Amino acid sequence: MGNRADRRASAKIAKQAVKRAKTPTEADILRAAAAFAGEGQVGLLGPALSRADFDAAWTRLSDDLHDILEELYPDFLVEAYIEAGTGLLQTEQPGGAVSECGTRLILCPVAGAPDRMADFARDPSENARLAASFEESGVTLEGGRCAVFPILLPLAAFDTKTTTPSLVRRLHDALSDRLAAAWSGEAEDAPETVGALVEALALPAFQASGTGPSAAVLVGIEMMPALMEIDISDEEMEAEDLARIAATQSWQDTYAADVPGLVLGTPLDWPEAAAALAWESVAIPMDEARRRRGLAEGRPDTIHCGPSDDGRQLVVSAIYGGTAVGPFSVPTDLVWLDADAFFDRAEASAETLEEHEDEGPVIAPLLGSSV
Repeated sequence: MGNRADRRASAKIAKQAVKRAKTPTEADILRAAAAFAGEGQVGLLGPALSRADFDAAWTRLSDDLHDILEELYPDFLVEAYIEAGTGLLQTEQPGGAVSECGTRLILCPVAGAPDRMADFARDPSENARLAASFEESGVTLEGGRCAVFPILLPLAAFDTKTTTPSLVRRLHDALSDRLAAAWSGEAEDAPETVGALVEALALPAFQASGTGPSAAVLVGIEMMPALMEIDISDEEMEAEDLARIAATQSWQDTYAADVPGLVLGTPLDWPEAAAALAWESVAIPMDEARRRRGLAEGRPDTIHCGPSDDGRQLVVSAIYGGTAVGPFSVPTDLVWLDADAFFDRAEASAETLEEHEDEGPVIAPLLGSSV
């Protein structure tokens, strides 16, 4: 459905479906789907995401959206989560003037021992130091500000069946409001206060139990400059990308390298964070299996991956020299939220990444067979 004629046909079907919408929210969702199918336009779901009936409308339209968008549906879902994590914040300046800035939910990967992760997340000074490191190193946008909250979200928080785009929007809005209140001196972001906020949203909580390594994301908000240049040349965009890569490397070499007992990552959006944790849910047990087998440290020679027979899991195995470990698995729904990010991480974790159409070649090395 990637060609222009198919996209126009899907957009036409979506526009016709708008006429049958039962609520304004349903109509807005279908209009956004039509614009996305027709010209790849994004950014139209924003107002609907904050409405109380969004989840009900989204659920009712699920089958229709799949039928209309076909293979574009996963991309539309990703855009819904990206839009859910962004917004605008108005703050009153001295003298009564009102300023407006863009806001973005940021999620920072953290890996290590569960109790060490929990202690780090609960420490206000560590949260402030982490946020300052993003600003000072240029990881976040120039001229913007950010804050990190004592919130750790596990992989379960990214299940699309329970954490909908509107729930992500409510998290974004609650933290944006808290950030504005904190900076105006009206509120303090004590760990127990923010924890109650997360509990009220019914988001899965990180469990600081067990002794083995674990992974989660720390949640924050980035405030971006109100006026940003949208129309930039390819050369300027490439220069910005290179500057961002350099800033990230500098941050890794300075701040991140000095945090004992933890592996930290730079801020991601919601789909990227889902992919990062999905990969860690495979990489951590893979490394534990390597240690149990007494294999030397280092990347595996080959990582094999392929979908399970029912398509619900991505099955993974790894080859270290002549020894295979696995199988490991992760829900495909989480992988496809940002497949490029997931497979980029997988590729960076091995000498060779082999992607297969089914799980047979993934399981074969574990049975002593050749792939």
